[in-house]
Amino acid sequence: MLALLEIFSVNHPPSSLPHRPHLISLSTQNSLSEKTLAQIAEIFATPVGSRVVLDTSVLVADPNCLSCFPNCAIVIPLTVIEELDGLKTRMDDVGRSARSALRSIEDLRRKAGGSLKDPTPINGTDTSGTVQIEVNGIQNHLLIEHGLDPKVPDNRIIGAALGQAAISPTCIVSNDAALRIKAAHLGLTALEHQPVSGGRNERPMGWSTYDTTVEVIDSLYKTEGIEKSDIAQAASLYENNFAVLRCGSQSALTRCYDNELRLIQQSPPEAWGLRARNKEQRFALELLLDPKITVVALDGRAGTGKTVLAIAAGLEQVVEQHRYERLAVYRPLVPVGRADVGFLPGGLEEKLDPWMSAIHDAVVALTDDRSSRDARGLIDDLIDRGQLTLESVTFLRGRSLQAQIVVVDEAQNLEPTTLKTILTRIGDGTKVIFTGDTSQIDAPYMGESNNALAVLVQAFAGQSCFGHITLEACERSEVASLAARTTVMNFTTVTCNRHL
Repeated sequence: MLALLEIFSVNHPPSSLPHRPHLISLSTQNSLSEKTLAQIAEIFATPVGSRVVLDTSVLVADPNCLSCFPNCAIVIPLTVIEELDGLKTRMDDVGRSARSALRSIEDLRRKAGGSLKDPTPINGTDTSGTVQIEVNGIQNHLLIEHGLDPKVPDNRIIGAALGQAAISPTCIVSNDAALRIKAAHLGLTALEHQPVSGGRNERPMGWSTYDTTVEVIDSLYKTEGIEKSDIAQAASLYENNFAVLRCGSQSALTRCYDNELRLIQQSPPEAWGLRARNKEQRFALELLLDPKITVVALDGRAGTGKTVLAIAAGLEQVVEQHRYERLAVYRPLVPVGRADVGFLPGGLEEKLDPWMSAIHDAVVALTDDRSSRDARGLIDDLIDRGQLTLESVTFLRGRSLQAQIVVVDEAQNLEPTTLKTILTRIGDGTKVIFTGDTSQIDAPYMGESNNALAVLVQAFAGQSCFGHITLEACERSEVASLAARTTVMNFTTVTCNRHL
């Protein structure tokens, strides 16, 4: 369990450092114009000698941008680090990106032996480029000659770029239009950074698709299992991962057991009347209804069916199969965005009711007529019979959960330390299901790689008691599907206001 805390442990103390006013566009999926691509190709075509000075706005808009400049010497002025330090305490996407950028730079610093004062390879290859932090070399006299105040952070970054230009051809990359205008006026090449992709890290899926031969598929259906080594690409599969084997029009759905790929049941599983609409949901139901799997993680964008699958499986195994005594649903009390509703009136049940509306909506989807009244009646009846509880994660410490099926919804808004608290509450005969969307995080200081759900998938991968599926297909509606495919950065333009 200590592995959970070893993967991510960071403390962000409050900071009141000032930062500069500039408009940071977080749109990272827009294609680059042909003119900009031509400029980049012209500037960065030289394998050696091209220098790129990065502005704070670039690292905030794209924390993974250090890998976007192959064969270039990336220079980060120390002023940029100071500005990132001032932004990291913000409880929004800007603060989250600043923390992510600082962690990336810190990883490179450790690999470099403790300091980035000298150029350090980014990926350890000759073509990956280098990165260094520049402390000196600010051309204050040139700034003063052009009427620019050297104390202004924007101008200090330009001054650092002027110092690099004296060494070799240099380009300053910034999403701040005013900075680019001033830099160009002083003779520097200035470009805007608009990465083609979102810079999103690959997250584990829990299932893969492999092309194979007809003989392998025929053998699989005949023996209901083949060795994992028979599929060369399947070597990376963990225990309880799934694989889709296909050859032309033939295909087979398999699950990894003891280094074997075993054919899953031909008859699709059903939970509380709910059937899978796609292969990922089929895989999820296999894990949810398997009593040998005691820890399940369901990741996926909005509308993919994570919560409704978990609730349906819970009701099926509590009410119908009597495998568990109670379905216990826990949710973190984290508001969407920064719109906190404040104190709520009434007793504990009334205070929790707004937070548990998502569970009510899931039960509505499971009723015959999609009736809210029927769902409310079912929930009240199950609560009265002691077969259902709706609680906040806040009240878990000190508990011991026996013979229950526990659903922790919106787990991406939990910290790794809270994940450890939950898992250490699990007693004999209890199954715990974590659901969430690691691309939709509302909790401050949490990112796609350091939230509880992501840490769980990393720490428990390969354990025989654990299974994980990332659902891709949105089944809620056409609008939800379109919104889920569009990264949140396409909706957001954030203005960083200066604290005077």
